Amino acid sequence: MTTALEFDARLRERFPELEFTATDELDMPTVVVAGRDIANVLEFFRDDCAFNMLTDLSACDWLGRDPRYHVNYHLYSLDNNARLRVKVTLDDAPEPHVPTATTVFPAANWHEREVFDFFGIHFDGHPDLRRILMPDDWDGYPHRKDYPLGGTKVEFKGALVPPPDLRRQPTTTTGYPGRLS
Repeated sequence: MTTALEFDARLRERFPELEFTATDELDMPTVVVAGRDIANVLEFFRDDCAFNMLTDLSACDWLGRDPRYHVNYHLYSLDNNARLRVKVTLDDAPEPHVPTATTVFPAANWHEREVFDFFGIHFDGHPDLRRILMPDDWDGYPHRKDYPLGGTKVEFKGALVPPPDLRRQPTTTTGYPGRLS
């Protein structure tokens, strides 16, 4: 298995001006780069390090932290049976932007659309950035931590099922769950 130190040395040799951090996290080596450099770094890992498969592209919302968003690119090397995470961090902005990875890995197309759909992260240069799972007229981005949970509308007049965090839990005095006194 290749370690983050080896990736650190190879990246510094290839891109001496690049600002990044490389760490060995619990599950795989991780390289954190600036968003503007993502396409060049992914191309380097694909062409020079044999990471020829983008297995996943996802995002995390860390509301209250700076930077707020993390976009994670999970790469796999078929030749070396190795995994690598390349991460981009984005500040809290109404419309965060990062360049597309579709020019390096065409499979990023659907993944980027999903991240856009759920987190509102825009991928500059994407060939068809539009919603993929939510309705076109959906307002907001449901995987953001500040997105309201909302209630469920029901057919009865005046009835509303509150969101899970606002539901009152019944208390029992008999000691048996579900049996009220």
